[in-house]
Order: sequence, then structure tokens, then C-alpha cells
Amino acid sequence: MKKSAIAFFILMFFAVNAGGGELLVQDDSAKAVQQADRLSQPQDVNNPENTLPTEQQQKSPQSAYFGKKTDRPVSTHKVNYFSLNHWPGNNNAQVKFRISMKFRVLEPNLYVLKYNLFPAYAAYTQKSLWNVGQQSGPFEESNYNPEFFLDYSVNAVIIGRFKLRTIVISPIEHESNGLSGVQSRSWNRQYVLIKFGLESKEKLKVTNSFLSDKALLYVKLWQASGYSDQDAYLQSIGSNDKFLDYMGRGELGLSVRNFLWGGSLRDHQLDIKTPVFRDKRKNSYEFEFRQQLPNMNFALYLQYWYGYGETLLRFDQFGRRGFVGLSFSY
Repeated sequence: MKKSAIAFFILMFFAVNAGGGELLVQDDSAKAVQQADRLSQPQDVNNPENTLPTEQQQKSPQSAYFGKKTDRPVSTHKVNYFSLNHWPGNNNAQVKFRISMKFRVLEPNLYVLKYNLFPAYAAYTQKSLWNVGQQSGPFEESNYNPEFFLDYSVNAVIIGRFKLRTIVISPIEHESNGLSGVQSRSWNRQYVLIKFGLESKEKLKVTNSFLSDKALLYVKLWQASGYSDQDAYLQSIGSNDKFLDYMGRGELGLSVRNFLWGGSLRDHQLDIKTPVFRDKRKNSYEFEFRQQLPNMNFALYLQYWYGYGETLLRFDQFGRRGFVGLSFSY
């Protein structure tokens, strides 16, 4: 009897463990399947964990903000670059660089009828010219550009793949060069920025502040103030021009992505912008080309400037020159 009982408990032990082992295998198999499914899904390089806060936010017209790089508290605002126009041994050699970042003021969870009513950002951009070819290498000028804006994502279809992407409203944008006396330059703007995007037929890798669309067209219109010093300067040199004749009352920009070649070098982008509602004789164009380098966290950067207004100090001086360097984001 005792042997039968022992045998019974031994059989029960193995039966339970066998069942548990089967459950364990099943559990491990389920986890493996889930892991495979997760890995098979396209990954957002800016958010590999695919962390979308809530179902409500996912269904929101502003869902592009959530789980994306733009939803991080601190992110890139304008293109960041470090470039050079001549080798340092040349007396005219200049380094031109720009650092630009934006900070999300509030968590993106203030919703009324699925809309984020206050997508507020504070941003800071600094552009500098550094005369590395001169003795002691002085800085020629730095332009300081803080701003505050509301960035509303719309994503409304206009026709086909052409969409109204975002509307940006800024109650205050300031720019100055930090100099004094006759070299002092500053102005303030309130602007509305409207962006239209041409959606790509294929999923594009969002990296280094590149577009997620195939192309983007934007119109920026502003109301300017605080530029009386520049008008006074022009008057002092006998010019009847005004500051806004050079800088315009708005800006038009076009960006196109991945249009030249494919393969490992397929990620590239061309940006073109020009001021609008200016004196037609004061032409100004900026061309920027970026080529993402394979397995790198930065891109090859080319810039060509033609016209007036490259910096605040030399806003009334015509120039055309190119720079080569690297661009990066964070």
C-alpha cells in the first residue's frame, strides 16, 4: 500500500511538472511570438520603444507629436551645422555655425475634443561667423534668436498625397546681434507659419531633422517691429531704403527629400528659402543640401547664399558664397 502511494505521488509529481513544463514552453513560445511580431513592425528610429501615451492621443489629429522626436522635451528646432568657406590658412577663412533647439513647455495632454489646445514651445537659435583666418581668430558677429510659438498639427488632406501639415503661431520672436552703437541690429516679429507636405509613397527614415514627407512647402508671414535702428543707419549713409526692403515681410521655403539617388546614400534633402514682400531688387536665396552619411549621427552639409541679409550686421551687403561642413541633431 505504501509503495502504491509513493508510486502515485511520484506519478503526480511528474505529471504536474510535465504540465508545468508544457505551460512554460507555451508561455515562452507566446513571448517569442510577441517578440517576433514586435521586431517585425517598422521601428521609429527616434522612438524605438514606440511609446504612445494613450489611445486618445493616438486617435488625435495631432498624433504625429506622440512617440516622435518632436514630442521630446528638448529637440532640434532649425538645422544645426558647423561649416567652413576656406581652409584656415586663408585670410578670408570663416567658420559659420548654427545651434538651434526647442523646449516643449507643457506635457502634451491638454485635450478638448481630442485637440491639444496649447502645444507651446520656447526655442533658441544662434548663428555665428568666426573669422578663423585672421590673427587671434575673432568672431565677426553672432545673431541671437529666441522665440515662443504654438505648433498645431493639422494633417488635413487637400488633394491626394498633398496635405496641410501644421500651423505655427508665434506671438513673439526676437533677433539681435548683441553689438552696440552703429553696429547694433535687432528686430521683433509676430508670425504665422503654414506648412504643406507631400506624403511619401514609401516610409522614410526620420533622422537628423530630415523630412518625414517627400516634399514640404511653407509660407511664413510676419508683422515686424523694433527695427528703427536699421532704418536710421540706412538714412545715415544716404539710402532711401528701409530694413524690410531687404528682410521682407515673410518667407517662402521648399524642401525635397531623396530625389537624386538611392542605396545607402538615399537619405538626402535640399532646402531652399527666400524672403517675400521685399524690394524686388533685393533678391536673397539660401540653398542647403544635406547628405546623411551611413552609420553616422551627422550629415554632410552644403550651403550656398546669394543676395542680402545673410546676417543682421551685413543685411544691406550683397554677397554670394558657399560653405561646406557637417549638420547634426539631438
